[in-house]
Amino acid sequence: MAAGTLPNAAAPGRIVESEGILRMLLLVLALAMPLGTLAYLKIQSTRLSYAMSDIKERIHREEELQRKLMLERSRYQRDEEVQVYVQKAGLQPRKQGHLIQRAFTTEDQRIAKLRPVSSEGL
Repeated sequence: MAAGTLPNAAAPGRIVESEGILRMLLLVLALAMPLGTLAYLKIQSTRLSYAMSDIKERIHREEELQRKLMLERSRYQRDEEVQVYVQKAGLQPRKQGHLIQRAFTTEDQRIAKLRPVSSEGL
């Protein structure tokens, strides 16, 4: 009889012990979920900030390119207007050696940054 009662007496103890382990696991999981979510959100925030800085850099390069193109277009339109005036006035073109080079200088770039030229009004 002692052998028959011993397994029955141990079974309720094991059930209580397994419930305690299950509760501890649920507590650990309940504490780990917010921390895991917080870590995931921090990683996503960091990735987003890197992507935003890359996009800002690309926008800055595109704006710089647009400024250069606007300056070149305004110079081209001015050259065209000068050419039309020269033809109307009957003036002779200069020698090829006196042509103005179409290269940007640092002064041109500085002026273009300070005062962007709009060619729509020309």
